[in-house]
Amino acid sequence: MDDSRVATPHLTIRDIKRLIVFAVLLLIAIAIGFLTVWYAWRVFFLAFAALLLAIMLDSFTTWTQSKLHLPRKPAYFLVAGTIVMLAVLIGWFLVPQLLRQAAEIASLIPKSLEQIRQILEKQTWGPYLVRFVQRESVRFNAEPKLTTAASNMADAVAGAILVLVVGSYAALNPQTYIAGLLRILPEKRRERARHVGAQVLYTLRWWLLGQLVPMAFLGVLTMLGLWLLHVPLAFTLGLLTAVMIFIPYLGALASEIPAVLVALQQGPRTMLYVVLLYLCVHGLEAYLITPLIQKKATRLPPIITVLAEFLMWIVAGPLGVIIATPLAAAVLTLIRTLYLHESPEKRR
Repeated sequence: MDDSRVATPHLTIRDIKRLIVFAVLLLIAIAIGFLTVWYAWRVFFLAFAALLLAIMLDSFTTWTQSKLHLPRKPAYFLVAGTIVMLAVLIGWFLVPQLLRQAAEIASLIPKSLEQIRQILEKQTWGPYLVRFVQRESVRFNAEPKLTTAASNMADAVAGAILVLVVGSYAALNPQTYIAGLLRILPEKRRERARHVGAQVLYTLRWWLLGQLVPMAFLGVLTMLGLWLLHVPLAFTLGLLTAVMIFIPYLGALASEIPAVLVALQQGPRTMLYVVLLYLCVHGLEAYLITPLIQKKATRLPPIITVLAEFLMWIVAGPLGVIIATPLAAAVLTLIRTLYLHESPEKRR
């Protein structure tokens, strides 16, 4: 029988003091990080939105470089100039029309709601539902909330400008900022960090493409369908559908409600056709277009997407909902890369 025993390291008083100091410093660092995120979450979320913009601009720039064989900076300025020109043209020709049609939609919605109330009053259970909605609307007290929303408009504009400026500068020379971030880490960790960061950027790049293509698809198809059904304000309603699809699931529902209410003014049959149109269009997007593109990235299960949007709505409101899905995709990619040792490319 072998009496040899494995020697166990003996902790000295000095080692114990070092461990205590390390634990205290670690707890302090965690507390500072938590408090920073808690009180400055808006800055982090705006920085993440700027990262998404930078990834989009970088993707367009890389594509332009490959097609036109241009250096990096001329390709970037060509892309940026094209986007600015398109924004100016949209602002000059389309914004007045959009504002006019948005005002018309806002005026039609109360009429549609009154029409729905009259239909419900004729049902046996309708009056109970109407009284319940009226009672809850009084409790809701929308006026203070509208005042708060108006006061936050300046912050939203400032945040949009910050995202635009930071994202544009980051896309101009991304390797400089990546190298700067890597220098913070120990040299032996940099290659691993570079690999993990590349996986996250890969996921977010394909997630963006997986949103932009369905946005264009839904916008055009919805606009065409509403026009064929002779629903008024088809252009604005189609554009609203395209923009809202950026928020999965919840955005699709939110874009359908105004279209259904406007179509109700044309009659219940038209309203039914519009509901069927949206079901068909969103079905094609959800089961054909998006899966074909998102197979290149992290495709989130619906329950994770909905829970992430709900959580981010509680934490940060509309801004949180906008970035909830890409943020969840980035976190899931980190988990798969760091702990499961997977990568988006190997999963395809």
